[in-house]
Amino acid sequence: MAKNHYAVLGMGSFGAKLATALTKAGNTVLGVDIDQQRVDELRDKVTEAIIADVSNEEVVHELDIRKFDAVILSMSSHFEDQVLALTLVKQEGASKVIVKANTAIQERILFRLGADEVILPEQDVAERLARKLTMDNITDLFEFKGSAIAEVKVPESLSGQTLRKLDLRNRFNITVLLLRKPGGSSETVMTPETILEKGDQLTVFGSQKSIIELFKEK
Repeated sequence: MAKNHYAVLGMGSFGAKLATALTKAGNTVLGVDIDQQRVDELRDKVTEAIIADVSNEEVVHELDIRKFDAVILSMSSHFEDQVLALTLVKQEGASKVIVKANTAIQERILFRLGADEVILPEQDVAERLARKLTMDNITDLFEFKGSAIAEVKVPESLSGQTLRKLDLRNRFNITVLLLRKPGGSSETVMTPETILEKGDQLTVFGSQKSIIELFKEK
């Protein structure tokens, strides 16, 4: 059974990958682009793919935008069309509109025009890479509604201690979700008597500031 219904408008590299991934996850996805070749390449990878100009008011009206759980606009290389499409889908009553931007200026404009969420993929990737390069023990970190989920390695300062003794939740507002020993597979942490060793891989959730401060050291 499909999970949600999405419309991805703009089948460039980002839009095509997103539409394909959403479909693989069990959602129904409509992919739309003005370029026939892009649509043809996507037909077997999404629920439906059509050729259409979403900067056209009549076209957007015919798409019945309200039936989708979210509409994703990924035409940032054609910003004028992106702005027109955003205005039209909001006018048609879209419940949620997520828009891809290339710059911070575009981001501000899109929010002012009514976008519910704006993403800057290149900036997000750059920030994640910067964190990875400058914080040896933090291999990945994702912001999540004011907090963060991170993949971290146990530093020397925490090695040899139990989760009970460390009391990360009360002392640092950090919860350990998964533990992976070097060369092993992830396993759910089931007991406060679990002993952490240097180099263990943890998946943690909590305060982004605390995660960075606690695990950035070598």
